Amino acid sequence: MNLRGSNLIYIPALAALGVIYSALFPVNKMSAESGTPYIGYVFWFSLFATLAMLAVGAMRRELPKFTFRHLRAYFAFGALGVAIPVPLLTFVAPKLPVGIITLLLILVPLITYFLSYLLGIERIRITGIIGILLGLAGMLLVLIPDVGLPSRDMVGWVLLALIAPVCFASVNAFAAYFRPPDAPSLMMATGMFGSTTILLLPVMLGTGQAYLFPGPTLAGNLAVLYAAAINASVTTAFFALVRIIGGVFFSQFNYFIVLSGFGWGFLLYGEHHSIYVWIATALTFLGLAVFTRGASLAQRATAGKESKEPGAP
Repeated sequence: MNLRGSNLIYIPALAALGVIYSALFPVNKMSAESGTPYIGYVFWFSLFATLAMLAVGAMRRELPKFTFRHLRAYFAFGALGVAIPVPLLTFVAPKLPVGIITLLLILVPLITYFLSYLLGIERIRITGIIGILLGLAGMLLVLIPDVGLPSRDMVGWVLLALIAPVCFASVNAFAAYFRPPDAPSLMMATGMFGSTTILLLPVMLGTGQAYLFPGPTLAGNLAVLYAAAINASVTTAFFALVRIIGGVFFSQFNYFIVLSGFGWGFLLYGEHHSIYVWIATALTFLGLAVFTRGASLAQRATAGKESKEPGAP
């Protein structure tokens, strides 16, 4: 079977997930502008997402397991995938255009490759290096004051927001080490958000950002519910699709996030970007395309060698 051709049937699913997940960024902005404490906001939507997935998991008999290996995976993914980056992105949401924030996510697969190389998982590939350099060029173009950004005051916020794609990339890089092979996708997603809720509870209480849901504003309450639905559905789909089509092909998801993020920003906030932002977008897209092509060829070469080994089926 031509795996590459068969994977194409998942493009509509990746596009749909990109549109849905990118909606989280205007939802974060909506929450921040309503005055909802950003850590409390992430705590509550993580709790509601956990409860919803527990209900579905009970019906499907896919409730989380609590062995050391499972708990380690839940808390590692919960911390790096939600508890650290999402409050951060919510905090910077009112300070940056939605399109700029989503553009940062195109760096996730490139940073994943860099981290995987440091961990000894990946080898040096010229396509990987080119991809990283093109991604960096795009980001530098965005960071030039009065050129890529509407205001030079935003440069510091973009640099702070870059912590988020590093966290997301860390989840991808560490997945091979931490994910138990027998853990279904729904179980992993439930454990991830359950651990996020546990991690954020003392932080929320210690920083004075605790509040009882429902909060005082309708916009803040709706943002929590929207975010819970988006995260529960997309995270479950993420764990399922990565297992089927692999992380390299799944990285196409980032194209749809960025394009949809620009769309949400235009529709909801009337955002318009300079030609330099579009050039930066093109550079980062090209970087991801070069990286993905190289990774795909490397995977096929490895599979070809394995199939030629004695005893291979």
